[in-house]
Amino acid sequence: MSDFKQKTEIFEMASGDISVWVDGGIHLKINAPGTDPVELGEQEALKLGELLVRLAIEQRG
Repeated sequence: MSDFKQKTEIFEMASGDISVWVDGGIHLKINAPGTDPVELGEQEALKLGELLVRLAIEQRG
């Protein structure tokens, strides 16, 4: 495991297809193979929205 992953809290959702972390800003990475979009259901979309709001508030300090 890299030093980055050990020091940074990474939030995964959509069965690991989406990763979100903070490193100077909020980063969002799609981990799905190919170019197909990742589809979020209602609950996953709400969870992602809540996470992004929380991280933005924490960044603001």
